[in-house]
Amino acid sequence: MYAMEKPEETHVDHMEIDEQGSTHGDSHAVLKITRDSFWDNKKGIAICLIINMAVFEYGLDQGMVVGFQAMSGFLKDFGYVDPKLPGGMGISTTVQQLMGSLVSLGMFFSTLVSGWIVDKIGRRGGLWVGLLLIVISVVIQMTAINLGGLYSGRTLLGLANGLLLVCSQLYNQETLPSNLRSLSYTFFQFWVSFGVLIGSIVNNATAKLLNRASYRIPLGVLFILPAILSVALIFLPETPRYLASHNKNVEAQKALRFLRDSSYTDLQVKEELAEIVHSLEVDREIAKKVGYLELVRGPNRKRTLTSIGLGLYSAASGVPFITQYGVYFFALSGDTHAFRDVVILCCCGIAGVLSTPLFTGKIGKRPILMFGGVSQALCMLGLALAYTVRGIDPTSGKVIIAMACIYLFFASATTGPFAWQVAGEVPNQQLRSYTFGVAAAITYLSGWAITFTIPYFINPTALNWGAKYGYIWVASNLLITVFTYFVVPETNKRTLEEIDEMYVAKVPIRKFRTYDCVASKDARLQAVQGAFKV
Repeated sequence: MYAMEKPEETHVDHMEIDEQGSTHGDSHAVLKITRDSFWDNKKGIAICLIINMAVFEYGLDQGMVVGFQAMSGFLKDFGYVDPKLPGGMGISTTVQQLMGSLVSLGMFFSTLVSGWIVDKIGRRGGLWVGLLLIVISVVIQMTAINLGGLYSGRTLLGLANGLLLVCSQLYNQETLPSNLRSLSYTFFQFWVSFGVLIGSIVNNATAKLLNRASYRIPLGVLFILPAILSVALIFLPETPRYLASHNKNVEAQKALRFLRDSSYTDLQVKEELAEIVHSLEVDREIAKKVGYLELVRGPNRKRTLTSIGLGLYSAASGVPFITQYGVYFFALSGDTHAFRDVVILCCCGIAGVLSTPLFTGKIGKRPILMFGGVSQALCMLGLALAYTVRGIDPTSGKVIIAMACIYLFFASATTGPFAWQVAGEVPNQQLRSYTFGVAAAITYLSGWAITFTIPYFINPTALNWGAKYGYIWVASNLLITVFTYFVVPETNKRTLEEIDEMYVAKVPIRKFRTYDCVASKDARLQAVQGAFKV
């Protein structure tokens, strides 16, 4: 069990072990199982970039589906004729609701059971299942000419995206060194934003077509990822932490050796595995079983609720309002170049993502999340005030577009990548897939509720709030800041095992940044002692 108080440090007698694995006499052991250079971690970075491609589908669909609602080819199949509307055709509020919300509902169900699925078949197995569901869902959507086919395809797409999102993040969290986890979520957010951008660009190119090809061509782009990622997965191992949790330590060491660059010595790999195994042994004492009920028992309850709260940031920030209804909302605001401006909006999101390496690892995650909540609240306030004061006119339209672009820049640089990262770091080691899956499920259930109700607020045939809807998101973004301050620990540059140790030792939230994780060090020292038979 982890010590509740800091004991005296354990040293390896008459030996110093440097980060290359060589030995020297009469000094304390130097334990370092990670290397800071990107070049020393090039293999891990490349794997991380490839695995995160799994969420490209999610962003791609977001970027495409908003444009379908304004395409003549799509409206001929799933809309209605109304000579009073621009273009002579419209789409009902119900179809708008179900197109977006069924994907969120599908993601809710798949993420809810993802913990059980990936515990049985592994992180790689979960990715395989998700990719297969993508292919089936796209075939259905491309061949559907009635609402039943459209809705079933959208639901299957949600099931696929939920599995891909959870499994890709679990894979990266459980394979990357602690100093690279923040970079992982830069890639995560990049692929989502890049997907939205590509979807918007393809829409912009096909929107002028007046037949079914206008929306079927964008749907065909969804086939690209399964082809690429399926080939990549053949060559990648299961995660070392998953293997170790199933008592496959030999396989875990082989997988860890494969995942680390040649700059990591065999001794460093053994040290890291020793820390992983020790943490799992401690967690097994706390959680005798692995299952959903364990998430709310004893000390796991706090960690589960923290992970869920962080997962809800993506819904509470108001991102669905901006990304999923961008074209439609900009058009309502008087924008005559809605498709073009959504492409600009997507570029702002990508710019935010690409800015994260400038401060990731240098600034703690808590201040980044709090700053994100405040900046997003101010952007939503500016957007709502412009509409309140001037209504729909060219000036308010420009302000709304500007505020939306600034908002997405900050959301993509702060709460977007970092909230999900910490949500995956805080769970119990044995229960990580269950906790992260439930957190994601609740997030997508709330996302479903949001996308289902947005049309009621902004549609002229319903409440017709327009951009005044932004006032709701001002309050929710401020809640993000408050929750972060009181509940979220600082996990910057901490291994998953160190985070686990601090929760078990009941370290106060504000002391996570400075706490000395002695038990994790001792586990590595024992591995060193065993290697050199001291």
